[in-house]
Amino acid sequence: MIEQSESPLEVLRLVPPFGDHFKGLLIDGGPVIGWELDSEANELPSVISSGWHGNPKGVAAEYPSGHPAAPVLSRRLTEETRSRFQDFGYYIPVTAPGVQPGDYYAYVPTVVADCLDKNASSPPDEAGEIERAVFVPEELPLDAPCFRLPDNRTYVYWNGWAAQLIRSIVGPENIGLRLVWSSDPHATPHPRPMGF
Repeated sequence: MIEQSESPLEVLRLVPPFGDHFKGLLIDGGPVIGWELDSEANELPSVISSGWHGNPKGVAAEYPSGHPAAPVLSRRLTEETRSRFQDFGYYIPVTAPGVQPGDYYAYVPTVVADCLDKNASSPPDEAGEIERAVFVPEELPLDAPCFRLPDNRTYVYWNGWAAQLIRSIVGPENIGLRLVWSSDPHATPHPRPMGF
């Protein structure tokens, strides 16, 4: 287990950078969502297809997709996180026009943790999005970089240490961090962290 420090615990959502000088990927998340909802009935895809969006002449983002079910990592992010993340999920190649094999991987976490304080959280909407999530600190899977919830399996939540690791690799201007929850009672979560 990762030892807790004096820093507050945080759960975040990662989003791609916004701006006209970036371009990102729109992935076909259907097969991943099917597996996340029922892994016995649906196989995890071996490859995920995608297409570009944004400025066609823009810089390809290192965290290029805002899809909540399947975070996408660049080759560099994959190489620099694999040793810490691989025991907790699958790296699945992502294809797109002009993308070389190995340029991008979707990271699909296998950890499903029953750590939501349902009494303090808002209920999931019809799409499964929880607008206000409150977590039980002792139940967070802190060893894992990210996790999904039993009643919210198609949304990926990142532990603070992993989100900060990714941010330190790509730089703060190349990724967005939305605070979902913090053990610090004075912290202000994003008003709709899992929304678009």
